[in-house]
Amino acid sequence: MRSPRRIFRGQAAPGQRLLRPLAGLAAAAVAGLSAAGLSSGAVNRPAPAPERVSAEAAGVAVIDGATLRLGGQVVRLRGVEAPSRGVLCSNGHDCGGQAASALAELVRDRRVECRLMGRDRQARPLATCEAGGMDLGRAIVALGWAHADSDASGLTGLESQARQQGRGLWAPAGN
Repeated sequence: MRSPRRIFRGQAAPGQRLLRPLAGLAAAAVAGLSAAGLSSGAVNRPAPAPERVSAEAAGVAVIDGATLRLGGQVVRLRGVEAPSRGVLCSNGHDCGGQAASALAELVRDRRVECRLMGRDRQARPLATCEAGGMDLGRAIVALGWAHADSDASGLTGLESQARQQGRGLWAPAGN
């Protein structure tokens, strides 16, 4: 007759001798986190996004007149609203495409550095970005290829000047 199967073994296998004390330490760590008011989910959360993002010229892509991709990070220029590709200006040209081309010219062959500053309504990261010491948001508005958001007081004057001088979006028909 066979002896009954034992569920608990009296002696641990050689590799398990180290695991038992470690299992006790892990349980104590989880209990400590709970006592401190932290859930175990807090340990597994991703690290916060960096405050700054930058890329050399080869790693910069223009998505539209107000959006860049730096490496793998997509950012929107803070305080700026450019038309989407395919949106026509009063002169019949693709204003969105021209806004994107203007931004591409501003970043061409330059390292771009951005400071992240919150998110827009669609939860996209907003940033102030510079290329060659030039603020890209200010530059694209001054060229007339983007509107300044109403809360971007430093940019509204630049938009007014671009309108008065007929630059970019406000170029007269036939130009």
